[in-house]
Amino acid sequence: MMLLKSLVLFGIFFGFNIPAQSDRKEPWDCEEAVWNQEPDLTDGIFSATISTTCWVRLQKEDGIPWLFQKLQKEYERAEKYEIHKGPLVLQEGPFTVLNYDLTDKVNEDGSDLAIRQDIKLKSDQKSELIYLTRSKGITASGTAAYLRFVSFETEVKASKNRYQIHLKNNVEIEKPWFALGFLFKPMGASITKDKFEKAREKLIRYLLPES
Repeated sequence: MMLLKSLVLFGIFFGFNIPAQSDRKEPWDCEEAVWNQEPDLTDGIFSATISTTCWVRLQKEDGIPWLFQKLQKEYERAEKYEIHKGPLVLQEGPFTVLNYDLTDKVNEDGSDLAIRQDIKLKSDQKSELIYLTRSKGITASGTAAYLRFVSFETEVKASKNRYQIHLKNNVEIEKPWFALGFLFKPMGASITKDKFEKAREKLIRYLLPES
C-alpha cells in the first residue's frame, strides 16, 4: 500500500486505471474537488493546488490511534523507503509529532521516481490526525521527469462512526519543450483534476479499517 502522497502522485502522472464505480453505495461522500490555487503556467512551469473534503462512515471505531499506527508502520518497509533522518519525536501541545526526512522510491509504467521529502505525522491520539509531505528533491525518468515539486496535506478528524477528511495536493510540472503552452495549461489542469478525483477513492479506501 502506498502512502497517501504517492497515491495521488501516481494518479496525476502515471494514469493508473481505477475500476468504474458500481451502483453499490460506498461508505463515503465527497465534495467536488476545487482549485485552491488556479492552474497557472509561468516561465514554463505549470502549478496548481487542488483540494476536497470527504466524510467516511465507519462500521467500527478503530479511530485515530489505529490510523496513526498504520501510517507509521509504512516506513518499516526498508525496500521502499530510504530514511535519512527520523523519526524525530516531538510534542506540540496535545499532539505527538513524528518527523522524517526520507526518500520514497517507486517505479510505474517504466518511470523511475525517487522523491526526497520532509514528512510530518501528528496526532492527538484521540480525534485528529494531520499528515504533511513536502518534496525537497526529485529524481525521475520518463514522464515523471517533468515533476518539479509536490506536497500533500491530509487532515482527518474523527467523531462517532465517521471521519471527516480534507485532502490538498500541490504540484509543479515543467512544460516539455515540445508542448504548446496554450494547450499544456488546460490539459494539465484537466488531467490533474481528473486523476485527483480518481485517486481520492484509493486514499479513502486506505483509511478504512481492515475487515
